[in-house]
Amino acid sequence: MLPFRLDNLGVIRVSGDDRIDFLQGQLTQDLREVRADRTRLWGWNNPKGRLLAIGQAMDAGDAVLLVMPGELLDSTAQRLRMFVLRARVAIEVAPLTVAGLEPGPNTVAVQGLELGATADASATDGEHCIARVIGDPARALLIQPPDSAPAGDSSRAAAAWALADVRAGLPCITAATTESFVPQMVNLDLLGGISFAKGCYVGQEIVARTHNLGRIKRRMFRFASPAPAGPGNDVVDSDGGKAGTVVRCAPAEEGCELLAVVQLSAVADPLFVGDAVLAPLPVPYDIPENA
Repeated sequence: MLPFRLDNLGVIRVSGDDRIDFLQGQLTQDLREVRADRTRLWGWNNPKGRLLAIGQAMDAGDAVLLVMPGELLDSTAQRLRMFVLRARVAIEVAPLTVAGLEPGPNTVAVQGLELGATADASATDGEHCIARVIGDPARALLIQPPDSAPAGDSSRAAAAWALADVRAGLPCITAATTESFVPQMVNLDLLGGISFAKGCYVGQEIVARTHNLGRIKRRMFRFASPAPAGPGNDVVDSDGGKAGTVVRCAPAEEGCELLAVVQLSAVADPLFVGDAVLAPLPVPYDIPENA
């Protein structure tokens, strides 16, 4: 199928000889593990270990591409530049478009590049970059210049992409939820988005302590709702007490599906967003009961 634009996403391009070392000291992901064959999840924390942003990293050969919600691009790039100091690094909000593609298990050719049938094959030509989505390799992201052949008409396809993200249990940080969660709360550790071996990065001490002590009282779960919800909306229990926070939401066949960070002690109880009753749904990875 044709690629379709994901206009809610944008790209920060990090280039320069010191780009890997620089990003190692900033992001939760081990940037040495980022290859051209698939995306890798990353988080960026404040010094208190609270997430400022989450995105997908892609290797573009001479640069690392950080794909993330467009509403946080400028603030993230500006704040990252504050830490460059003498490093040979350039950080820019790149004039690139993000498109989604659902090739399934098949090999496809896009913009003259071939995406292989397995997650071990992808391509970049310096202007275009295509890679399968980590944790959901039936989907792929295509990064391309704005003057490339236009992606297919996409409002419905982009909504389906957002729903696929929710069903894959992939977290997202928006302006409404920035600095609200430590990485484990949104299951970044369960999705391979945290390296506990690479060394120091911003907020690492808090993340490591949480991991080592096992003191995670909230985790992200998936629910169905008969009514729409938005990031930052409260999840409440039957007594009206706050039990969690909506992370992301996408329209579904009936109502919507959402991901919410919920207290582990409340996840088996009746939960609501407003007057809408939430119905629990699975995610494709195991969430520890006593995390």
